Amino acid sequence: MKNIDKNGILTGLFVLLILAMSTMGLLRRCNTPQPSRLTERYHHPGGDTLAVAIEMSPLTYNFAHGDSAAGFDYEIISDFAADRGIPVTFRPVTRLDHAFQGLYDGEYDIVVAAMPATGALKKVFPLTDAVYLDKQVLVQRRDSDGTHTHISSQEQLRGDTVWVAEGSPAMTRLRNISFELGDSIHVRGGGDRSAEHLGIMVALGEIRHAVVGEAVARRLADDYPNLDVETPISFNQFQTWAVALSDSTLLRSINEWLDAFKKTERYRRLCDEYLD
Repeated sequence: MKNIDKNGILTGLFVLLILAMSTMGLLRRCNTPQPSRLTERYHHPGGDTLAVAIEMSPLTYNFAHGDSAAGFDYEIISDFAADRGIPVTFRPVTRLDHAFQGLYDGEYDIVVAAMPATGALKKVFPLTDAVYLDKQVLVQRRDSDGTHTHISSQEQLRGDTVWVAEGSPAMTRLRNISFELGDSIHVRGGGDRSAEHLGIMVALGEIRHAVVGEAVARRLADDYPNLDVETPISFNQFQTWAVALSDSTLLRSINEWLDAFKKTERYRRLCDEYLD
């Protein structure tokens, strides 16, 4: 594995990236492989094969239909590879920090996940044009029994603890809110737990609050009616994919293809199925 400092990208910058990135047996919609398998070292297959690190979530990549893979981003990147005649292999991940380390080390060609085009991320990796719009929302249990204080605004998070997936852009957003409020918001990373897993832990009463992308949160709320996902944590943000540092040809090809694809009926159907 290459040393990040050796190539001029300091460890502190990489940590900043992790904090700024969009971005399981409990999972009902998504049969996720065990975390130990997800963190094993992956090796690029070589040749013309497109190696994709893809986030496990009900929106991005899942197995909601038995053994058949599905997901908004999965279907789009699969269509791209098919249209370009490129073989593709997928590596499911739950931690975006691991995926980005692999992208830097040449294990992957692209990271596909629900992640906003933040300024910090743009400084480290080339980003594609927007794939769709999304925002971060607070996931909490509905206050039906009076045992939980319902959070309806960001100001009410003063002194509270909020869980986020490792590498989630919500980490930076929550710290910014804490600074603006002049009070502490205790941000806890989820370790190997995905954003979806954290949302389910809220539904089961194991943790009180988590921040998740709205598209994922609303799909979780379909399965867990006791979840409230109506409190926004961020504004709408362009969701993008990240490409390997040296692969400007791939970046250009994806952007040209996305520009045309987003005007098609196929894209509109996928938006209706996964985002509405």
